[in-house]
Amino acid sequence: MKILVLGSQGMLGRSLVSKLPGFVNASFPAIEVIAANHAQVDITQGSDTSRFIDQTKPDIIVNCTAFTNVDACETHISEAFAVNATGAKHIALAGKEAGAKVIHISTDYVFDGTKNHSYVETDSPNPISIYGKSKYNGELAIQETQAEYAIIRTAWLYGQYKKNFVTTMLDMGKKSGAVSVVTDQFGSPTYTADLSYAIWNVISKDLQGIYHVANTGTCSRYEWARKIFELTGNKVSVHPVKTSDYKRAATVPQNSSLNCVKYTTASGHTMRPWQEALEEYLGTML
Repeated sequence: MKILVLGSQGMLGRSLVSKLPGFVNASFPAIEVIAANHAQVDITQGSDTSRFIDQTKPDIIVNCTAFTNVDACETHISEAFAVNATGAKHIALAGKEAGAKVIHISTDYVFDGTKNHSYVETDSPNPISIYGKSKYNGELAIQETQAEYAIIRTAWLYGQYKKNFVTTMLDMGKKSGAVSVVTDQFGSPTYTADLSYAIWNVISKDLQGIYHVANTGTCSRYEWARKIFELTGNKVSVHPVKTSDYKRAATVPQNSSLNCVKYTTASGHTMRPWQEALEEYLGTML
C-alpha cells in the first residue's frame, strides 16, 4: 500500500510519517510512505496537485495540510480559503482521477460551540471564524467531487515536532511562574501519536464518510493547563479568566468537544483518555 502524506512537515504530518511504517500487519505487510511538503507540491494549484499525484500514484492520500493559525486567518482570508478549501478540492479531484482514496483532516471549529453536549457527526456545522468556515468549505468541496473519502474531524492537537498549547504553557510557566487560562472554552485535547494510529485504522478498515476522532473526555483549557503542571510537578499558578478578558481577532467555539462513538463502533478502537495521552507526551519531553 502506497500512502501519500501531504503536509508532512506539520505537527500531525510528521507524526504520521514516523508512525505509519510501524503499523504493518498480516493484512498490510508492506506500507510505502511518501512524505510531501509545500516545496514539493502546492495544493492551491490544481495542475501542480494533479501532476504530483499522477507521478506518485498513491493508493491513499492523507491531507494534513492546513492554514491553522486561527487569528491570522481573519486577516489572511484568501490564503485560508486557498489552502483549507480550494486545496482540499484539488486533492480530492486529483485523487479521484488517480483512483486514490482521500483521508482529509478537519476540525472541531466547523461548529459554533453553542451545544451543551459533545458534537456528533450529524450535528449541523455552523463555523464562526474564517478558519472554521474555510475548513468546512473544504469538507463540502471534497464531498461534492464524489471522490472516495473519509473526513476526520479532530480537536486541540498537540504533539512532538511543533509548538502547541502544552509547550506554550510550560514555557510561560517557566518564565513567570504563573499563567492565565480561560475557563469557558471546552474541548477534547488530542495527542498526534494517538490520532496517527486512528488515521491508520480509518485507512486499514476502509472507513468512509465523516468521523470525529479525539482523545476521550472533555475539559476546559484551564483544566488542561492545571493537569499539565500537575503531571510535570511544576509549581506554577494557573489563574482562571474568561474568553471575554482576551482581545483576539477570531471568535472561537465555547464548547467544541467531540463525540467519537461512531469512530469507535466502526473501527473497534477506543481513543484513550486525554489525561493518559498527555502524561505519555510529557514523558517524551523529559
